[in-house]
Amino acid sequence: MNNNPSPRELADEALQALREAPMTPREHFEFLIQQGIIDRQGRVLVAKLFGTNGDHVSQSPAPSATPNKPAN
Repeated sequence: MNNNPSPRELADEALQALREAPMTPREHFEFLIQQGIIDRQGRVLVAKLFGTNGDHVSQSPAPSATPNKPAN
């Protein structure tokens, strides 16, 4: 088994998979929604799980965008 397939090998494998299970554009759109990759407006959702560099983002809530003001 080749652990590091070439870009050509990856492309050939992807083309073979597409030929074996073709989808209409509507079916593909619905599939991407079901997989949580895009929303119904076509916006990419994967960025919610991974940072901009592909780093996994913590599931803890993000800090507030505005700093807390001290009490007077």
